[in-house]
Amino acid sequence: MLMTHAQEAPEEAPDLRPRLRACPVSPDGQCQFGQPVPSFDRSGLVGKVAVARCRHCGVGVSCPALADVAFLYSDRSSQDFQQTDGRLARLIKSVAFRRQARALMRQIGGARGRIIDFGCGSGLFTRCLADTQPGTQVIGADFHEQPPRDLGEVAYRPFRRLDELAGSADLVLAFHVLEHDDDSKAMLQRIARLAKPGGRIVLEVPNIDCVWARIFGRYWDAWYLPYHRVHFSRASLRGVVESLGLKVEIEARATVPTMGRTTANLLGRTNSLLFIMIGAALHPLQWLGERLTRHPSALRIVARVSAS
Repeated sequence: MLMTHAQEAPEEAPDLRPRLRACPVSPDGQCQFGQPVPSFDRSGLVGKVAVARCRHCGVGVSCPALADVAFLYSDRSSQDFQQTDGRLARLIKSVAFRRQARALMRQIGGARGRIIDFGCGSGLFTRCLADTQPGTQVIGADFHEQPPRDLGEVAYRPFRRLDELAGSADLVLAFHVLEHDDDSKAMLQRIARLAKPGGRIVLEVPNIDCVWARIFGRYWDAWYLPYHRVHFSRASLRGVVESLGLKVEIEARATVPTMGRTTANLLGRTNSLLFIMIGAALHPLQWLGERLTRHPSALRIVARVSAS
């Protein structure tokens, strides 16, 4: 018998069970996930999304699992690639990025030779880094064939051509990159291959235990599903780094501006100059809250590749 329209079989529900994952803390070496907590699909491409968290190491994973995330970045419409069009927005971001670049170099004791910014996004931070590091060769890298406009005259390589630079970098930066792939270990291996023997890698990711994640819940900007696939705790980030034999030299807290876009999320609005200014105005409060609670918005690890 033919089905009427009302009797049509429902669409298959997405599988929100988390993918198996190695755990640096669990006695059996596998993460033990709790019930997935629903969140917002910021892409409009996946549908139902959720986050499940390991009871042992604290890592969170986005569900459903995605075998390939490239479709999420087929254009530059996500906030990871936002260009800086207005003069005031560019000024605010440039000042912040230059300060961030100088602070990073002080923290790691400077850098010479070649620096690769893996996952350079809009390119503005990469450009500011190059401006503050004369005498180094800075190269931005990302999904797309053409460089982002904000990169300016800084060198660029699309991901498909990065193997040409394997083993050549004195320093590889991967700021807010590792969380964008379901397979963190494979992604980190790809990043680490770019460093020369004895070279360094700087990783920075959102902190799942951030004080603002607890206060704002699913409206906190750094959840950012489905683009963010893994949500790291301190133990889970260190675990994936050490699993590849990388030597952790520095483990630090970092404050990244999330207040502006979190406010936009609360109001159901898209990011704009208004929310950039709100974020800048609230940044001292954000920094103070993270300092007092010792639950920062981001985690940073500086690791060294084996010299042998």
